[in-house]
Amino acid sequence: MNNDDLKQHHTFFTQPILAVGQCIPGESDLRLDETAARARAGLLNVLSGITIFLLIMHPELDPVLYVAPYVIFDMLMAVLFGLTPLSPSGVLGTALTMKSKPVWRPIKPKRFAWTLGAIMGTTCLGFRLLDTPDSWMLAVLGMCFVLTWLEAVLGFCLGCWMYGKLFGCEACAWD
Repeated sequence: MNNDDLKQHHTFFTQPILAVGQCIPGESDLRLDETAARARAGLLNVLSGITIFLLIMHPELDPVLYVAPYVIFDMLMAVLFGLTPLSPSGVLGTALTMKSKPVWRPIKPKRFAWTLGAIMGTTCLGFRLLDTPDSWMLAVLGMCFVLTWLEAVLGFCLGCWMYGKLFGCEACAWD
């Protein structure tokens, strides 16, 4: 694949493999496909919605014990290795968007946002393990639901916006 093809077409795996992002010709830092990241956010949004539903309607199933470790793993794999090949939601989000034209964005703001996501997952799991009231977990899950919805539907990543404000990243500005 030549340089122009890389700018216009999606790749499933980064080159080199396990790189956090993709080297795009003409860009100084690593990039990721925003379309794939938004698809991943949509998948995580559905997962958080189902978890909220189960926690309210069938708390005996204790979905947080299963969902939180998955989310923590998924977020940490994305932080360390990018969307593919070790982040399950990242792999599915990337596969779902393979035919779309990529929208290349800096990776650093997403890594910051995904780190915050891992912290939220850890908080939720901690609340469950410490046997706090379900309302505490529902508050965190509600925030996860809203944040993933904002990214998937509106393309607004609060973590990326925060990164831009904290570290002065012009490419992180929300259009």
